[in-house]
Amino acid sequence: MLPYPWLALNLSAIYLVLGIFSPFWGVWLESVGLKSEQIGLLLGIGFAMRLCGSLTIMRQVRRAELLIPAARILVWGGLLSFVGFYFSSQFWVVFLFTLLVNFIYPTLLPLTDAIASRMVLQVNLDYGNVRLWGSAAFIVGTTLIGIVIEHLGQSWILHCIVLGLLVAGFCIHMPMKPAPRTIGQESESHGYGMLLRNRAFLNFLAIEALIFGSHSAYNSFSAIYWHSQGFSASTISALWTTGVVFEIIMFAASRRLLAGWSPERLFFWATIGAVIRWITIGTSLNLWFLFPAQALHSFTYTLAHLGAMQFLSQRLPREAIISGQTLYSAIGQSLSLALFTVLSGMMYRHMQQHVFLVMAVIALPVFYLIWHGKRMTISRPAQ
Repeated sequence: MLPYPWLALNLSAIYLVLGIFSPFWGVWLESVGLKSEQIGLLLGIGFAMRLCGSLTIMRQVRRAELLIPAARILVWGGLLSFVGFYFSSQFWVVFLFTLLVNFIYPTLLPLTDAIASRMVLQVNLDYGNVRLWGSAAFIVGTTLIGIVIEHLGQSWILHCIVLGLLVAGFCIHMPMKPAPRTIGQESESHGYGMLLRNRAFLNFLAIEALIFGSHSAYNSFSAIYWHSQGFSASTISALWTTGVVFEIIMFAASRRLLAGWSPERLFFWATIGAVIRWITIGTSLNLWFLFPAQALHSFTYTLAHLGAMQFLSQRLPREAIISGQTLYSAIGQSLSLALFTVLSGMMYRHMQQHVFLVMAVIALPVFYLIWHGKRMTISRPAQ
């Protein structure tokens, strides 16, 4: 199978599960009797384990040829980990399998991004055009699970995740031709340590950490909050779906619409969108305001992610891209979401919707970091 259809198929399978897991896992945890502080703790620890998983697992993928075999192991490992939640709904059992699930399954996201990035180099793949298939599958997952919950109950959140990973397990074993391969005389000289000592790369990580970290209250508590205010599961699904629809539109138009945009410009508009979006969600339950705010997901997520992919592919030496991708996922996304999700869980009980206003404040320092990082460059190691 050629790279484009292979990636479209596998991104669809992986993000179908994510469309169930991301918006409704907190709802499933609440359905088995956990309190908001426990939910916030579990979700926050989950993001921390994503950090550990990305750093540990991606560290072993030293060559491009190992990317697809590693993805196959992670799909089946993720499936077995989710099955563990059937054993008991006691907190410590849920805690244990939360650690395992988040160590394994989310690493598929940076891993498939790394495969896509490699194929951009090998066959000039249009990243935005293939990534939109994952976003489309996310919509399908979010929409279907909303319908399933209303008719069959919240226990089906876990059942659908397990079924989705079974599908992903079959898709991931399709062969890709040409497969990812090491190009030229790539070395491993750009490890984690060298990138983490570079001020420009650290500034980039801080930008992404604040933008993605500001999504923590939305990711973990928007469905719970809207449900508490009388929104039906289908309405919540529609709100999440709206965000991803506009994400798809932005991915599809990115090569044409955003041609010539620098990473800094993409980060700037992502931050503008974040401030407006979180203020709106934190101050209104009017669907006429919430749906347009959700459309800003095309800014808060898509522009931030496209800026990251552009930064990694254009500013880093080729041999540093996999390490950079790993650190972006582990620190710029997982660690920041872990910290801010725990914080959100502690604040949500007392602040309710006002926790989203805190997320708007969290995004504000990005404007300074963009200005501060404009003159910084990634240096190559001495030969």
